[in-house]
Amino acid sequence: MYRNKLILIAVAASLLTLSSCKKRLDDMLANPNVPTLDKADTDLYLNAAQLSFKDVFSSLSDRGMEMSRTWNMGGSIYLNSYRPETFNGVWGNAYRNVLTQINAMEPLARAQNRFFHLGIGQVMKAYTGMALVDFFGDVPWTEAANPANSVINPKIDKGVDVYTNCLGLLDSALANFAKTAASSPTNDLYYNGNKTRWITLAKTLKLKAYMTTRLVDADAGNKIAAIVTAGDIIDTEAEDFVFRFGTQLENPNSRHPKYNDCYRASGGVGIYISNYLAWEMVTEKGMVDPRTRYYFRRQITARSGQTSSGQFIIPATAVACQGALSPGHYPTGMAYCMAGDGYFGRDHGDPSGIPPDGQYRTAWGIYPAGGDFDALAVNTGAASSVQASQVTLTGTPGARGAGIHPIWLSSYTHFLLAEAQLALGGTATAARTLLDAGVRQSITKVLNFPGTMTVTPNPSFVPSTAEITQYVNAVLGAFDAAATSTAKLNVVMKEYHIASFGNGIEPYNSYRRTGMPTNMQPMLNPQPGPFIRSVWYPTDHVTLNLNAKQKTDNTVKVFWDNGSATCF
Repeated sequence: MYRNKLILIAVAASLLTLSSCKKRLDDMLANPNVPTLDKADTDLYLNAAQLSFKDVFSSLSDRGMEMSRTWNMGGSIYLNSYRPETFNGVWGNAYRNVLTQINAMEPLARAQNRFFHLGIGQVMKAYTGMALVDFFGDVPWTEAANPANSVINPKIDKGVDVYTNCLGLLDSALANFAKTAASSPTNDLYYNGNKTRWITLAKTLKLKAYMTTRLVDADAGNKIAAIVTAGDIIDTEAEDFVFRFGTQLENPNSRHPKYNDCYRASGGVGIYISNYLAWEMVTEKGMVDPRTRYYFRRQITARSGQTSSGQFIIPATAVACQGALSPGHYPTGMAYCMAGDGYFGRDHGDPSGIPPDGQYRTAWGIYPAGGDFDALAVNTGAASSVQASQVTLTGTPGARGAGIHPIWLSSYTHFLLAEAQLALGGTATAARTLLDAGVRQSITKVLNFPGTMTVTPNPSFVPSTAEITQYVNAVLGAFDAAATSTAKLNVVMKEYHIASFGNGIEPYNSYRRTGMPTNMQPMLNPQPGPFIRSVWYPTDHVTLNLNAKQKTDNTVKVFWDNGSATCF
């Protein structure tokens, strides 16, 4: 169905934009096969843009998760972890699909008084533009991706100017939402045609933009305060901005990308979780995070050797690092090689290749990938042999891939506002209240997620109310014990980091903005070079656009990154 829609869009765009120097008689007659402004289908343009939009988010999110230790990054040196061609796909998807489709739709939507369509397009366009700046820095914008012009080499706009333009787009979207539209979208893939939700999202994205740029905007505090005072921002789960996947295996495969990577008929799990994130959730606080069994699905189900050793022995051919001493540059107590209790992923920047360990790797769980709930028991008795339960498609495990992309959640809003309180002259009391709300909302969303997928977890492994309270109290206790606003902010960013699983854009942005959490797992290589402050421009961009120039290295900062944060 999606393929057919895209074909129709391509045909419509060609008929609308191509002209001939010689008019034919049949072109001058009323031809039903030639769409006019009153006949072209804005719904097809919008749906194509919405589908491409989730792919742009997914690609940027993956890179952000890798750099922020919420998913494994395999390069041992930052400079060489990614190549320019790595970003050809997301760049082309953003410009050739999302932006071109929205720009082609806009004049049609105006001519047809479809202001709802227009507003949605402007919101997605604004998010896309700001995300491109967040990762790449200065990018083509005012002359790019516009079917109405023929600019082959669009100029490169300053990142700050793109942000300004995108904020204007959000204001224009709000104005269009206020108008009486001729119709609503036939298929809105995010909010199901709920205009109120799109209005709330547009206002929230303005808050997100002001927080992202607060270090270079002296008036950021006033702008943020005005939005908070006006209200109507995403602060409840019902308002969350997510893309929901399906369960179809083929033609097309509609399942969550991480489900496709982890749940397969043979070969075992195809990706690695971050040992650092698992350690944060299982070990660091001295208690297991209530979300752990929802985030991760273990395959290792029993210990080998003495129980007190806490070791899960995996064949040396699969995991060479087990049993080795932690690298000397690691902080004391930091996870190395495995996070404990069968959570087997990779350390940050582990370049070990792909050994035969697919049947031991920890998979993404039911949240947000639509995988399986982790109800595997861990042997706490006498020594036993390793048991591996390979994750397969047999029996359609878990939610069968019907997960979500958590593009913006209510918990994120509360964490951002807590940061604003601590960094922009607010009060610690208000920040504490917001932190409390953010943590609770994140836990509630994750724990309720199986129910939305008609999946019933093993009750014996579902966190109790007392366990949730214990976790929240531990977080608030750490906040109260922190002596300075900076130390309190570190507690907030730690919880934001954990809650962002499935969204790499926000932790990558916040890490560069704050340098927090401060105890990130270092690169496995003790000399990895400087942290990636922005990613390479794609090869396609540098090769095809005469105005483009590649960066000298990955230390080039985006405009809002003032360099005050220490990232490693």
